[in-house]
Amino acid sequence: MSEHVYRGWATLIDRGFEIAVHADLVDRGAARGVHWGGHVQADRDEDFELMARVADGRLRLPGGDEAAFTAVVNEVGTGGLEIAGEAAAPF
Repeated sequence: MSEHVYRGWATLIDRGFEIAVHADLVDRGAARGVHWGGHVQADRDEDFELMARVADGRLRLPGGDEAAFTAVVNEVGTGGLEIAGEAAAPF
């Protein structure tokens, strides 16, 4: 099985908020119903509180491609979030 990787900037969109994040993502195809996922980290400390409330949303890459995700693990207080998407990856 081949994997596609994306490491770089992205925008996390949740309830009308946009948060600049650094993304470390992998697309594994449809393994166990999850197509893609990984870690996103808020770029600014001011966004850590918003990140703590994210349960699901959309991730937009610099080229404009977007995909919906669900939070798998919310690392409250760190600005980090593990996410997974069931649809096609945006990268």
